[in-house]
Amino acid sequence: MAEKCIVPAEWKEYFDNFSKKIKGASEKVEIELVAPSVEDLKEGKNLPLIGISYDPKDKVLSVFCGDLDHIIEKPQEICVEEEDGGVKTIRTTDGTGMEHFIKLAKPL
Repeated sequence: MAEKCIVPAEWKEYFDNFSKKIKGASEKVEIELVAPSVEDLKEGKNLPLIGISYDPKDKVLSVFCGDLDHIIEKPQEICVEEEDGGVKTIRTTDGTGMEHFIKLAKPL
């Protein structure tokens, strides 16, 4: 599985299109945080994925999962790993250097 990074100018459009694919699907995700100063932390597992959006004005990537909204401020890098022609994992590095992994139960 190869990882490809998305250029910042395409983040908003990429996640707008990605979220359209989610509509009506019952996608589940796991959100994991990784930082050099802390142990790996799983924020949620088997969460219903409603959508992901990027706001270029506020520089915020938002992951909407039912009762949990995961906010990534000032992303520095966003990369996706694909499997079977669909996105399996989204890895984002925020402004503090923390990595956020959004892992889909099945490729979308």
